[in-house]
Order: sequence, then structure tokens, then C-alpha cells
Amino acid sequence: MGESHVIIVGGGVIGMSLAWRLTGAGARVSVIDAGAGAPPATNAAAGMLAPSFEQSAGPLAEALYAFSVESLARWRDFAPMLERDAGMRIDYRDDGILGAALSEAEEEELKGAFSPLKARGASVEWLSPEEIRAREPLLSAKVRGGFFAHDDAQVDPRRVLAALHRVFLEAGGAFIAARATSLATKNGDARGVTLESGETIEGDAVVIATGAFAQICDLAPPVFPVKGEALALDMTSVPFARVVRTKHAYLCPKAGGRLVIGATEAPHDASLDPSSSRVEALKRAAIDAAPALSSCAELERWAGLRPGTPDGAPILGRPAESPEGLFLALGHYRNGVLLAPETAEKLTSLILEGENASALGAFSPGRFEPR
Repeated sequence: MGESHVIIVGGGVIGMSLAWRLTGAGARVSVIDAGAGAPPATNAAAGMLAPSFEQSAGPLAEALYAFSVESLARWRDFAPMLERDAGMRIDYRDDGILGAALSEAEEEELKGAFSPLKARGASVEWLSPEEIRAREPLLSAKVRGGFFAHDDAQVDPRRVLAALHRVFLEAGGAFIAARATSLATKNGDARGVTLESGETIEGDAVVIATGAFAQICDLAPPVFPVKGEALALDMTSVPFARVVRTKHAYLCPKAGGRLVIGATEAPHDASLDPSSSRVEALKRAAIDAAPALSSCAELERWAGLRPGTPDGAPILGRPAESPEGLFLALGHYRNGVLLAPETAEKLTSLILEGENASALGAFSPGRFEPR
């Protein structure tokens, strides 16, 4: 496409990572984002980059795991490049993630996840109770063991999104705060979007990256909201060393003494008000895992909407029965932050060069279309 104009609808981590990659490849890019009317899941996420803990039993389990591992590897270059270009830290930490069992049943469940990871060649290590507490001394004496995923990592999603906005604008990108309501076509091809104001933004290609708010621009892909709630504690007095995941809560230490604890799941719930009972249950689960947290003050609690799909895998590429020039980047569920760099890389090649379509074949929109 050369110097094409690509319009991206959606300013979360998926849309903005793609926008940054496209501008770097020479495209002119406009991002259209509805703001508070359709808040990105990015700002509500914990930022774990953890293929080892996102097991799927669906038909795309192996393809999704491979895609996740590829994207995790890409983060090793993506993170320092983003920090350098943005001139700000995104709290990228590649010091691994612990999975901890607090009961015999949880221990058996973790062992069931550990074995296939070893078979796949993942860098994971089973730890005794003593070994796991040596890596995170604040963990409860109830811990029966668990495993350490050496390659898993984390970032601060809010910082990532702020950095992506900065580098995109500095690269000459256009960010339009508005709601897109329909697809604009010309001679049957996608050539832009019409905004709620009635204005039409014209371009050569359109990417829908609207997260859980996917029913937009005359499209209705099978994406649905999965509400997730979380909270943050002030861990200044009891600093956590690394990310710990238990069956009922994960604990993610962030820069500045902030500990993120998540997360609930409520499929098809599109409300953004956190449930007091569910958030309190998260807090109790975190304190059960690390009793010292009972003395920590709560900083905030929130809710966000993950974009779920029927098979738990993203929807990437061109819908078969759609105008030329229309692309989807949807349905990343709990892993939008993890999958952002690889999604951006693959879709940039597809949009600008028509390449790598086969690499996205497993996640094609066509798998949900009638045969």
C-alpha cells in the first residue's frame, strides 16, 4: 500500500500498538477513540505477560499458546524501544512469575498445568514450599508449593498506553476523540468511517480494534464483554518482590509501592461499577496468600471489560464476507497487553504488504462465519 492512510477505530493497547507499528512502516495513521464512552480494557488490566498461566483447552489452544510465546519474546525489544522513544518508563519486568498453591487441590491443579508446559519446552521449574517462599518471603506458611515461570514478565498497562500515545503523536499520527458509527465504503471497498457527528474520515484501510465494544461500524463480530474487577493496595511497608498467582487472586507489584490484586470474571456483564462483595473476596484471597497485606491501605478499586470470544481466542485479519480494506483486531480477552506487539507486527504486514495472512489463519474471522 505504500503511503496509505490507515484508520484504526479503538485506542487501547491493541489499536495503539498497531498504530505505532504502522507509522514506523511508513503509513499515515488516524486513531479514532470514543474515550470514556468506551473505555479500553488496557487501563483496567494488571499487565501480566504470562503465557504459562493462560492455559486454554479449546481447539486453538496450541496456536494461541504459540502466538503468546512469540509475543512475549517480542516484548523484550518492544519494551525498551517504547521507553526510549517515549522518554518514560513502563515498568517492564522480566523476572518471572510464581504460581502458588495454598491447598492440596490447588497443588494438584498446578501440577496439571505444569506438566504440559514442560512438554512444550517452557522454562518452568517446580518449587517446594521452602523454595517458593524463598522467592517470595511474604507468602503464607500455608503454601504447599508451586512453579516458577522464568520467562514470564509484566508491565504497567497504564504507562504502556500513555507511552504509546506519546510516540504515536510524535511520529505524526492523528488521534481523533470521537465515536465511529458506521463504515464508509466506495465501490464496495472500505474507505473510512462516519463519526457520530456525521463527519466522514476517509482512508485506504480500516481496522476495528474496539475491544469489548465490537458491535460498531455495521459489524457484529462474536465478541462479548467479560467484566473484571480489581483493586490496588499500598505495599510500601510490605514490598512484594514479584508477581504471584494463586487460584483465587493474583498479586502484581508495580513501581511506586502499588500492588494490583485481581481479578474477577463476569461474562456478558457490561457494567463498570465494581462489586463490593467480589472485590472484598479478592482482598481476602490476597491476604490469605500473604497475611502481611492485611496492614496495607487500599488505594483504589475498579472494573473493566475484557473482550471475550466463543473460543477464547482473538479475531484477527479480514472477514471473508466484508469490503476490501476492512480488518479486525478484536477478542484478545485477558491477554491484550501480552499479545499487542505480535498482533501489531502480523497485522502491519497483512495490511501494508498482504503478507503473513497464513500466520493469522488460526485466528481468522472466518472461523465464525457459516460454511
